[in-house]
Amino acid sequence: MINQLFGNFLVKTGALTRDQLERAFETQKKVRVKLGLIAVTEKLMTLEQSEEVNKLQSVMDKRFGDIAVEKGYLTDDQVGRLLGLQGNQYLTFAQAVTDNGFMTLKEFENAFNEYQKALAFTATDMESLKSGDSDRIVPLFLPDDVEELQKEHILIAVRTLLRLIDSDAYIGRASWVSSINTKGVAFQCLVGDQNSDSKVALGFIGEDNALLSVADTFAKEEFEKVDLDSLDAVAEFINCINGMFATKVSSKTFLDMLPPIYREGSVTVTGGRMLKLPIYVDGNELQLLSTYDGMINI
Repeated sequence: MINQLFGNFLVKTGALTRDQLERAFETQKKVRVKLGLIAVTEKLMTLEQSEEVNKLQSVMDKRFGDIAVEKGYLTDDQVGRLLGLQGNQYLTFAQAVTDNGFMTLKEFENAFNEYQKALAFTATDMESLKSGDSDRIVPLFLPDDVEELQKEHILIAVRTLLRLIDSDAYIGRASWVSSINTKGVAFQCLVGDQNSDSKVALGFIGEDNALLSVADTFAKEEFEKVDLDSLDAVAEFINCINGMFATKVSSKTFLDMLPPIYREGSVTVTGGRMLKLPIYVDGNELQLLSTYDGMINI
C-alpha cells in the first residue's frame, strides 16, 4: 500500500510522471532490494559508506554484508536484520525508482520527508507506513475517536479486499458523515441478541461503475454495469467480511448478521454517524461505510 500512497504523492508533486510511476511498479515486481540501499534508508550506514562498499565489491569476491562488517560499518546482527527487509514494499519501491534513474536515493528520501510534512505524521507514523503492514497503516488514516471494535471491523475489510480483490489497493483519509448521496450501494447490518444493544454496519458505495472493481473480481465474471446482479456480488463480499468480523469478536459480543441490502440507481444513504473511508481499487474510488452503535439506512 505504501508504494501506491507515496507513488501518487510523487506524481501529484511532479517528482514523477504517471508513466514513470507505472514503470516503477512494473520494475518493483522483479526487484530484490540491494543491502546497501536498505542500510542507508535504515540509517545504519551513510550513502558514502554504501558506495565505498559497492566499489570494493568490484574487486573483492565478497558479499556486501561481509565487507560492511569487516569495515566496521555493520554488525552481523544488523546484516541479518537487513536481509529480512529485502522484500519490504517501501524498499522495493525505492529500489525500482532509483534503478530506473527517475530519482536519486537522496531525492527519494527528501520527497518522503515532504510526504511526512504533508500528512502531518510523526516519525513513528512513518515507520508504520514503511512497514507495508495494512494493520499498521490503516489506523493512521482513521479519526482518533474511532472505537476499537469499529477499527477492527475496518481492518478486516481492508485486509480482505487486499487479499481477494486487489493487492495494490490503497486508502485515503477517513471522515465522519451523517448522510451521503450516491448511485448504487450494498451494505449489511449486524445486531446483538436480546442481551446486547450492539448495532454494527458495513457497506460500499461508488460513483459510476466503480463498484464493478469489486463485483467483477469477487464473482469472477464481467458485469456490464452496476445493477442488482453486480450489487449482489458486492453484498456477498461484504457478507464474507462480516462473517469473519462476527467470528473474531464472538468471545466479546454476539452479533447476528442480517440479510445484505443493495439498491441500484440514485440513493441517499444515512447512518447517524458513519465513517467514510476512500479506497482506491484498480483506478476506481470506492467508499467504505462503517457504523458502530448504529445502522446504515437508505
